[in-house]
Amino acid sequence: MTVTWRTAIGVVVGLALVLAGDLPGARAQSAPAIRVGFSSAMTGPSAITGEGVKWAAQMLADEYNARGGIMGRKIELYFGDNAGTPGEAVSAVRKLVDVDRVDVIIGQTHSGACLGALPVVKELAVPMVIEACSHPKIRELIGKNGNEWAFRVNPDDVMLASQFAKHMAQSTKTVSIFAQNDDFGRGAAAAYDVAFKKNGIKLVSTEFFDRGQADYRPVLTRVKRANPEAVLLVMLASEGSVFMRQFREVGLTQKLYARGSMATVEFLYQVRDSPSIADGLVEATYWTPALDPAWEKQWLERWKVPVRVHGSLAAIAFRYAVAPAIEQAIKKTGRSDRKPSATRWRRSTSRTRRSDGSSSTTPTRRSSTCCWWRSAAAS
Repeated sequence: MTVTWRTAIGVVVGLALVLAGDLPGARAQSAPAIRVGFSSAMTGPSAITGEGVKWAAQMLADEYNARGGIMGRKIELYFGDNAGTPGEAVSAVRKLVDVDRVDVIIGQTHSGACLGALPVVKELAVPMVIEACSHPKIRELIGKNGNEWAFRVNPDDVMLASQFAKHMAQSTKTVSIFAQNDDFGRGAAAAYDVAFKKNGIKLVSTEFFDRGQADYRPVLTRVKRANPEAVLLVMLASEGSVFMRQFREVGLTQKLYARGSMATVEFLYQVRDSPSIADGLVEATYWTPALDPAWEKQWLERWKVPVRVHGSLAAIAFRYAVAPAIEQAIKKTGRSDRKPSATRWRRSTSRTRRSDGSSSTTPTRRSSTCCWWRSAAAS
């Protein structure tokens, strides 16, 4: 993959210190495998995301192990099923740590699962690299003076909303929001409510829906009566493919904006019988396959379906944060396990400026502008 992330720099430093432990003179007598855990929704209405994470992990393990692993140590994969929910995330983390004995976890894909996992990650003292969870509260809970075992490489929805609302305000004055009825959807809806006010956009209505919902017509009818200039969809491709068909059926023609995985080849594959159904849609995102054509090609050749966003985000977290951190830990101590080094960790934290103007002590360097905007029609 050719994508580079400034965010990953700080994660690598902090994570390497956690993995290295507090034994600078130690050297391993053997080269045990590196046990990497991935936690995502393997079952339930969000299972397509977990499937993508699993496929990406298998591609990465095959690639790294084919060239000898990391510093001569092969990668072993383990998976936890968080079902996209807070309670199951706790069980998934405990299984990965207590049963599989992983050295590091990449996850949890879904914001609710991530929020549920944070306390048990701290309790069990296992580093977790968050690859996709965007609820703003996560930023407040991790890092110095918080959960120093959690690292996040992606921007959150306050950051995204701050930038995307400015873009929307150039051509839109009234908006209705459709959002998932979970921590991801509600966190994003709240962030956009604030951002819209700052940018002179009137929020006409906010409608929430459950993952896997089959009929959106009642809420679409209400929005049709309210008649906003545009709608903002906080949803993933699996729901979006159903939603957009019904959106057109009831005769809505509003401008389309999105935050999720709508402007993706994953979405277009699901509506391949009607590929123009979301023409003109513009999405705020932090990854697109156009950034890495080689990865997209490898994915398609192996799995025979277009590349998936959440699997690719897990791959970025591994390639640009986890793997370099493990390499640094092995070079420093000869070890890749998860023995903590709190003193060194605190020296790696820094005070960063948020996109909304406030500041926060965090374990990583975050970019305040991290959106790409693109149309589904151009995918």
